[in-house]
Parts: sequence; structure tokens; C-alpha cells
Amino acid sequence: MKLKIFLLFLISLCLLYFIFTPKRFLSPLVSQIVSSPTPTTSPPPVVFLGLVGDLGLGRHITSLARGKNDFSWPFAQIYPWLQSHDFNLANLESPIIADCPEGKTGTFTFCGDTKFLPYLSENKLILNLANNHTLNYGQDGYRQTESFLTQSNILYFPKFTSTSYQGISFGFLGYDFISNPRLDPQTLIDDVKKYDPAVDWLTVSIHWGNEYLPSAETWRINLAHQLVDAGADIIHGHHPHVWQGYELYKEKPIFYSFGNFIFDQSWSYETSHSQIAELKLSKTRVESLKLSSIEIKYNSQPVLMP
Repeated sequence: MKLKIFLLFLISLCLLYFIFTPKRFLSPLVSQIVSSPTPTTSPPPVVFLGLVGDLGLGRHITSLARGKNDFSWPFAQIYPWLQSHDFNLANLESPIIADCPEGKTGTFTFCGDTKFLPYLSENKLILNLANNHTLNYGQDGYRQTESFLTQSNILYFPKFTSTSYQGISFGFLGYDFISNPRLDPQTLIDDVKKYDPAVDWLTVSIHWGNEYLPSAETWRINLAHQLVDAGADIIHGHHPHVWQGYELYKEKPIFYSFGNFIFDQSWSYETSHSQIAELKLSKTRVESLKLSSIEIKYNSQPVLMP
């Protein structure tokens, strides 16, 4: 009994010694054990991607900016949203050419003023050129557009293009079924299989579908699923000029049509209201997806709705 009491007394003394003795008097090994913090792991890097629909600089958009002498005007209200992302993907629905003529109301031949270029760059835009208005001013207009975007360090495609943010790689492919209705879907599938291994996230941006329908046609749904099966990670759809919803298929987002983003179609609610999306992406998964509603005011300027 006395031995037990003695042992308990010794243990108590040891505990008091460790509790009240300054760490500088402890042995290095004991001090390290007492003072070492619990190791923490850094969160994986993430990238914020903004996705929007048709960005048209023709007709009223250029005329209004020239009248105001303010080419930041179309982006003014949506600027904070665009700036909150690492980059933003849009469909450029007009060539950008020198001496772009005034776009009369009712014309379907579009072009944008070169004075928009600094604001496309400032707003971190990556642009799809695969659409039915890219060649409105012929091959010369297309070459001018490429040249101006390159000079402004603005990334564009439809040919496979890639970039990286935060150590996460992104690839882009663009296709136009409106100008090329006989485009073989197998071409898209083969391209996806070819380029998917080169990047962490492969986005396929597609100009497709009938205009103004409330939802996607069956053939587009089937093709989108086939593209994801082949390795595509994000489907960025446009051309109908109205929002047509989205789905997650095998955890990959498919946006069938984003509708208008900057465009002069104020003649209906559906063409002047749409959705834009924010994706938070790690290297291997969609961490979050957030939709925001927009209204295009003054036939030119998208504004976030409450």
C-alpha cells in the first residue's frame, strides 16, 4: 500500500514538473514533443471560371458606345462579377475590324469597334469564334479579329487552345453547327478524345440549336452526353439567344444555351434576361456551381438581378 502511494506521489511530481517547468529547461527531445504544433495540410488550389453566352459588339452596342464615347459601357454593371474570376468564357458574336461601319437596326451583318479591345482584356475574357457571325466581313474580317485579339493578349479559339491558372490546366475547342449544319458529330468526339489527356479541364464551346426554343433538342442532349463520355469536362452552348438550362452529367456541367450576355435583343423577356454561371474548380472536380440571373438594360448592358 505504501509503495502504491509512493509511486502515485512520483507520478504527480513528474506531471507537475512538465506542466510548470519552462520549455527552455526541458531536454530538446521533450521540448520538441511538447511544443510541436499539429501538422496542417494546405487546401488544394482552385480556379474560378465565369461562363456567359452571346457577346455581340455589333449594331446598337457599337453605336451606343460611340455615342457615349465610352466603350466600357456594356461591361460597367457586370464588371465586379467578371473581376471576381480568374477568367470568363464568352461567345464573341461579331468580328472586330478596323473602321467598323455603323450597324443599322435590322441588319444581321455584325462588327465591333476596336476600342472595345481593352475592356475585353480587362474583363479577363476568353472568346469562342466558332459561330455564324464570325465571317460577316469575310476572311479579311476574321484575320483582323484574330490579329486584334492577339495584339491585346486575349485568348481565343476554335482550334484547340490551352492555358493554366493556379497550376490547373484548361483546354478549349469550338464548333459551329449553324454555319456548318453537316458537321459530323464524330469529329467533335474524336477531337475530345485527342485533347482531353492534355489538360485537366477540357471545355467544348458549341454554336448549335434552333433559336428561341425554351429547351434543347434531343440530338443536342445526346451529343453532349457523348462528348462527356469521350472526355469533355464542360459543355458551353450558345446561339439560341435564350437560356435553355443545364444539367450535371457524370458530375460534368452541360449548359445547353446561355442566352444573351451583351446583345441588342430587347424585344422579348427571354432575349433580354438570362443566366450566367460561376464554377469553382479544383484539379479534379467541380467544387461549386452558382447561377446568377441577369437583365440586359438599355439594350446593351447586363445587370445582375436581385
